[in-house]
Amino acid sequence: MDITLPVDEALALAAAREPLPPLVRSVRAVGSTIHAEIDLRLIPDPPTALRFAAAAVGVVSVAARFTGYAGGVATFEISAQARAIPAHKLLNHVTGPVNAALARKGLPDGLVEVRRGTDEPVLALRVQEAVTSRVEGVTVTGLDVVDGALRVSASVGPVTLR
Repeated sequence: MDITLPVDEALALAAAREPLPPLVRSVRAVGSTIHAEIDLRLIPDPPTALRFAAAAVGVVSVAARFTGYAGGVATFEISAQARAIPAHKLLNHVTGPVNAALARKGLPDGLVEVRRGTDEPVLALRVQEAVTSRVEGVTVTGLDVVDGALRVSASVGPVTLR
């Protein structure tokens, strides 16, 4: 099975059950990069360091450039700016609250990880693990972000919803 879906339509599907968190101000895609405006002040129960940083910087502009999909993990090179100042250091403080929010939605812990990259940090998303937690029998064999759209290839066998 192959699906190509513009990022805004993928977001509409993701928000079908409930809206995106209020901290996500906007999301758009250009080419292989997904751009988002994130209001750090709206992260629920942030660690102390993140709370102080959020109060100082407010809204962060994030650009996530797709770099690959292998072993069930999608990777993105991340650039983050707040008030024209690089905000990459905040990424490590955000992964805990993001993973906690995903766990509250019934997804496995640790789906989001920040890794050291060559120039910029790398965001790793455990896509297959997320899919497997919801449905058995679907294997994501390929993922790409091209021309502002998600391209997903998957093999589908006997399917069981979880």
